[in-house]
Amino acid sequence: MIDTHSHLLAQVDDGARDELEMLRMCRLARGDGITSIVATPHSLNGTSLATPGKIRTLITNLAERLASSDIDIDVLPGMEVRVSADLLQRLELHQILSLNDGKYLLLEFHYADIPTGFENLVRNLVEFGFRAILAHPEKNLAIQAAPEYVYKLLKLFKPWDLLVQITADGLSGAAGLPASRIAKMLLRNNLVHLIATDAHSPEIRPPILSEAVKNAARIVGEDSSLKMVQDIPRAILTGSPFPEYWPPQNPRRWWRIL
Repeated sequence: MIDTHSHLLAQVDDGARDELEMLRMCRLARGDGITSIVATPHSLNGTSLATPGKIRTLITNLAERLASSDIDIDVLPGMEVRVSADLLQRLELHQILSLNDGKYLLLEFHYADIPTGFENLVRNLVEFGFRAILAHPEKNLAIQAAPEYVYKLLKLFKPWDLLVQITADGLSGAAGLPASRIAKMLLRNNLVHLIATDAHSPEIRPPILSEAVKNAARIVGEDSSLKMVQDIPRAILTGSPFPEYWPPQNPRRWWRIL
């Protein structure tokens, strides 16, 4: 499996507190069947702004420690970028990392609202040759109140230009019942493309994907759930072909009682 969202780098944000915790997270991930993990420290969220240079240095150092500790897992560079007015400017200044230096940016909203003009930001990113991944929409209060926003947003773009990523704790209920309800609703309506851990420590939001894949399989089937942690992340990180796109459906259909 491939995890495209993790805060395992030590002492750069609210993730791993030190090197030992970072190595424990990597060992846990590998034991769960994760072979590659993208380190995505917070950026532009008001408290964290890890530079691309620092992230690359930390990953190089971590790779050496992993080899000496006999932990066979690849750690790749990335960022979790808070949507902000100056995001495009910072991207042009090379202050933002895409996932594994590819086309995709991992973007997050403030937990309480939807940023005005987000669809225009995605259009601009596509025009500049990038693509977007929306992280953990199930935890956003505005989306919890109006989940059809995700459907309407996806319908504005071509397949694979904008992807939706839910998290293991959002699906399991560990992030709260509202988040779990929305995560399952999004899955049922073909509004999810990726499942990630958003791991922050060995105990709190640990780097475990297997249980989330099983939970998703009960809703969308094993084949689709595995694509969300294998085929689709591999295409994002390496440029390999994407699987067949599943068309989104509106969760607010008139005949469905939510």
